[in-house]
Amino acid sequence: MMLLVLLAFEVSAVLANAGRLGVLAVPAILGVVVVRVRLIGNVPAAIDALNVYTLHIGFPALIALGVLDVGAGVASHWGFWIAIPAVDAVLVALSWVAGRALRREGPGGRQGGTVALVLLFGNTAYLGLPFAVSVLGERARGPASLLVAIQVGIAVFLGPVLLQRWSGDADGRVEWGRVLRQPLLWAPLLGVLIRLLPVSGRDAARDVLTPLSASTAPVAMFLLGLYLVHNWERVRVAEPGVWTHVGLRLVVAPIVNAAVAVALFEIGAISGVVAAIIVILGGMPAAISTFSLAQYAGIGADRVASVVVRSSVASVLTMPMLATLAGQLSRR
Repeated sequence: MMLLVLLAFEVSAVLANAGRLGVLAVPAILGVVVVRVRLIGNVPAAIDALNVYTLHIGFPALIALGVLDVGAGVASHWGFWIAIPAVDAVLVALSWVAGRALRREGPGGRQGGTVALVLLFGNTAYLGLPFAVSVLGERARGPASLLVAIQVGIAVFLGPVLLQRWSGDADGRVEWGRVLRQPLLWAPLLGVLIRLLPVSGRDAARDVLTPLSASTAPVAMFLLGLYLVHNWERVRVAEPGVWTHVGLRLVVAPIVNAAVAVALFEIGAISGVVAAIIVILGGMPAAISTFSLAQYAGIGADRVASVVVRSSVASVLTMPMLATLAGQLSRR
């Protein structure tokens, strides 16, 4: 009987997640359509413009709003603050190892940079946050928002740096000015500063950030649709290393997240709900913004776009299993 209940839960979770990915994919499909019917005259210019909006306006607004809306006391355990850094330290080490293993595969030379970008930057904001809330309830929204802000803050700094340092497409020189000017890096701090404002100031900031935040996911997916159809001949072929990226993102990264979460939970450093959130966030596919960052840096954009598409489709099968584990942790 218990097996049947668990099986029913997994089937319903698969269907629910497939529905979410389907809804998220609609703007990408529209992007494909507008290029096919030639509604956009200069597709590369449109890609560049939407990329700027996603990275410099929409996504920062999403992260700042998440920090602004976090309730007091959601991170009272010390383990809350070290969980994501601990996970990322392991993922960076794995990226270095994978990069050395992949550097002999096909064009593109070393691939450690794109591996690091993909492993550090799961789709936690667009998909992970709403999925965690749908599985665990509204009690997860506050801590999940803050965990996503921490994850994004680390990823948006380390990801582009390692992309430039560990990629065969680049000369290894880090453009620190470009990295430090990235608004995503400062978005969590903006959210903290807004929290210090009077109520009227916070409300006004929330009114500004909310529509920008809501626009981020559809604009990013529309951008991905434009890019995919414009560069289809390059993206459709899974160049050597792409499936390794996908496997690391959907299998290895969740194992690392789960191991850290369970270890911290067992020693009482985090609650069961926080452990469950970390498990869920760790199982997200490659973030849409990884494509934007790779496109912005001019390194491995085709490879990353392929990983985003393939990992998003494959995650329909992997996410329900993680949701089951997360649900068990949250009840302990």
